[in-house]
Amino acid sequence: MPKFHPLTVSDVRRETEDTVSVAFDIPADLAVDYQFKQGQYLTFKQEIDGEQVRRSYSICRSPLDNELRVAIKKVEGGKFSTYANESITVGDVIETMTPMGRFYTTISPANEKHYVAFVAGSGITPVMAHMRTILQLEPKSSFTLVYGNKSSSSIIFKEEIEDLKNEYMDRLTI
Repeated sequence: MPKFHPLTVSDVRRETEDTVSVAFDIPADLAVDYQFKQGQYLTFKQEIDGEQVRRSYSICRSPLDNELRVAIKKVEGGKFSTYANESITVGDVIETMTPMGRFYTTISPANEKHYVAFVAGSGITPVMAHMRTILQLEPKSSFTLVYGNKSSSSIIFKEEIEDLKNEYMDRLTI
């Protein structure tokens, strides 16, 4: 059953001019509750300017990374996205619901598939989790990413994608 827990922010990283990624410490007693599958999301509950705001963001890491991290792109007029991009700091505590969502596929080392993803802008967040997981756990599978952006400076996870491309040259096409 999904439930909110107070999680402490362990890292805030500026990904682009208008996007931050935020990682959380998971207490040992909640580790099982916050296990996730690639493609799932987290819902946050935060009081901002006297109003309770709830927003959901895709987890952008692979379950193998041992890190719970989301990327949040600032949206004009967006209460939570503005708060995240301008105010969240390491040590802040945010009410965070356990992972949810069904945007995932069953991973098996025996799979020999060719995955293709078409994304734009912040749509890369759940796909990063998929790419990282598939490339690590399915040695016979390949992945093609078609990723559109307004400019090269707006590419979220640009360096991380390049690192994956270099590591999996024969299996990842960008």
